Amino acid sequence: MTKQIIKNISAMERLGEYKMTALNRIMENDRLTKLLAHDTPNALFKESVQDPYSLMYKRLFPFRFVPDPIQDQGTFITLGASGFRRLEGQFHKTSDEYQTGQLYFYFFTHVDLMRTDNGVRQDLMLAEIGRMFDETRGIGMGKLQLGYAGEMWIHNNKFGGYTMSFTMTDFS
Repeated sequence: MTKQIIKNISAMERLGEYKMTALNRIMENDRLTKLLAHDTPNALFKESVQDPYSLMYKRLFPFRFVPDPIQDQGTFITLGASGFRRLEGQFHKTSDEYQTGQLYFYFFTHVDLMRTDNGVRQDLMLAEIGRMFDETRGIGMGKLQLGYAGEMWIHNNKFGGYTMSFTMTDFS
């Protein structure tokens, strides 16, 4: 059965659905859930997280979240969205039928937790999120495309990681 496309719902109206789809993919990924849940260097050698949905609103957020640097030494993934606009077609004409925007992933870890037996925690997460979302379908119409990836440091460099965005397109 093919997915029915409903043209009268815009990308911005579906944003909550798209974020939850992204979060569900993350919770279904054994490597990412281990890196989020286990604060030890051998995180990837630990047993799988029994209830990955327990990470919601503790280590995984559908909105931009910044932890308290004194109380929360952990690893986090948060989501955001920005830059929604009419899609520009060939010859710089705008289309009223399509919108494009950025789905942002912010992932970071406390400096004391960065080192793992497999490499730097946030580098492992960068590779995994890139593999999971770049050029994949299921969020918007068509494929997500990597728009940006860059380092991010917060709380006087107590937390470090990356900001990564993917361009999505959908009906207006």
